[in-house]
Amino acid sequence: MLADTVSTLFTPELFLLLTTLLAVGYERRENRILRPLAARIGVVVGAWALAFVTYVVGARRFATAVPGGDDFFAALGLIVAFSAIGLVWHRQHWGTLVPPYAALLVVTSLLHLAVVPLWDTSSHVIYAAVPAGVLVAADRRFAPLLFVPPLLVWSRIATGAHTVDEAVGGLVVAGVVLGGALALGRLPGRR
Repeated sequence: MLADTVSTLFTPELFLLLTTLLAVGYERRENRILRPLAARIGVVVGAWALAFVTYVVGARRFATAVPGGDDFFAALGLIVAFSAIGLVWHRQHWGTLVPPYAALLVVTSLLHLAVVPLWDTSSHVIYAAVPAGVLVAADRRFAPLLFVPPLLVWSRIATGAHTVDEAVGGLVVAGVVLGGALALGRLPGRR
């Protein structure tokens, strides 16, 4: 029961929406001269609508013909959404946190597309660990978010949604993304 509740509360789409809004709010707090917060939230909501349409249309029309099925179209929807968010932020010069956050989630989704047909790693864990890691890199006050990925490892195993290696594999995939970003100097943060 508790494991099911944890998995439901921290579904990738809800956790990504929460962390994206946290990134937007944090960035806005840092530079209030930039556009109103409502415009930024509107971009995020519009991008989420694009992701949802991509997912629903793709899953309904092509799910059985594509390796990874629903996961493929969920990741594709996230690529569309975060590409749109990153593009708008870059063009509007709205700040320096959201563009690398969005770029890392596009990379995460591309890696997810490549890995899931071969190894059913936990999307819940991947999409909790990457945004949590990016936000903590930006400001350590986001550190409580780091409790979510291990909690999801436990819940995904306890619910039977994933095996131990699949749930922990989500941490491995996220670690590859975050480690690569760190090595390339692409993690946001105060310098």
